[in-house]
Amino acid sequence: MAKVVFTPWKTQAQLLAVRDQFYPPPSYNGPDLRSQACAKVSIWKLRGSLPHPVEATALLTDAILHDDAGKNSIFSIRATYAAAFCRFVTGLVDAKIPGMRKTMFQRAIDLGLPASFVELRHEATHRELPSLIVLRNATQRSLEWLWDYYWAKVDPHAAPVPPVSVPVSAYVEENDGDELGVKEFIRDTLSQLMKGDEGEEQQPPRKKRKAQYQTTTATQLVSICKASRKGAIILSRVLLDESVLVPAGRRLGDSLHDTFIKWEQLLQMIAESHSAFLSALTEEMVNDLAFSVQIKDTKNNAYHEAIYTWLDHILRSTEWRSSRRLLSFSYLLAACEANPNHWTDTLKRVLLKEEAKRAKGAVSVSVPQTQTQTEAKIVDENTDADACALRDLGWESLELWDSRPLGVA
Repeated sequence: MAKVVFTPWKTQAQLLAVRDQFYPPPSYNGPDLRSQACAKVSIWKLRGSLPHPVEATALLTDAILHDDAGKNSIFSIRATYAAAFCRFVTGLVDAKIPGMRKTMFQRAIDLGLPASFVELRHEATHRELPSLIVLRNATQRSLEWLWDYYWAKVDPHAAPVPPVSVPVSAYVEENDGDELGVKEFIRDTLSQLMKGDEGEEQQPPRKKRKAQYQTTTATQLVSICKASRKGAIILSRVLLDESVLVPAGRRLGDSLHDTFIKWEQLLQMIAESHSAFLSALTEEMVNDLAFSVQIKDTKNNAYHEAIYTWLDHILRSTEWRSSRRLLSFSYLLAACEANPNHWTDTLKRVLLKEEAKRAKGAVSVSVPQTQTQTEAKIVDENTDADACALRDLGWESLELWDSRPLGVA
């Protein structure tokens, strides 16, 4: 005899409709319906038999909607986030749940729930409330976990949809003068990818989920770069100072192949969406090579070797070919000439070779006659947009390049 299951929704279509309101598809351009979804779940709660993941999704989403410093106090926002997060975790791993007695950590491992969620729940319950940045990030990750754990299984044919992220640009704009605050926000945004190889759940992340994390992280970092006047520079410093692009404990001669694989796609996604980022990153890299006065023997310094390897990779690899138009070759050369050492001299030779290639390519390349005027206009508009973004940071062209072939008047 089939087992009868009672649900607060009448049909599966109602549950799917609420799911689409919590997790709108990327193609959706209509109004924000998350508040309606929360109201619907509150009605279902009165009917009983409401699955915990559905209630937890509503509580976490409602906390995001409550995150408005213009209407609510910061303490109220933190308390709402903490209450929603603690209820989400407790409902899954509470030791009083019927069955074999296990600790919260054991239950979390059985469910595939990150152990850091249990730790943060303990901190929010028994100690001081975590910072707003930590709570926002935990809420985002919780909604991502709930999608994989419950909502994706409601309709197996549904494509993965990243949860709606918590406010980013609003926070950065409010704290634009607080460089430490922006740095902390960037560190928190990168934390999930930085822990990806550490096996927080003792399992490697699935490819689709990892790609989803990368896309979400890139979107948030681009928002930070655009919202803060020094966002691109601060992001570059975090990538270099926090052992992101140069692994901690790296020795002289160690390969950076795995580091390229892990971070290159994310960097390219940011550079494509915020043209000033790549220029800022390479300038900070060359500054470390040229102006680190504390280091005398730069040739045998593992960090300097790694920075040079990154710059050489960006300047010469095919993966970065389309993005190299955003680089400021003149500044990189000037920095190398200002303080000659082993790595700046080596980098200078690479820069001169690449400059010669660019000059040769600019002379020989002409627009094919088969190209339409519309395509040419799009190329010009993209180039203008890149130039404007760099001009905002104080860079401008010294003179226009005359691309006529040699011998033509």
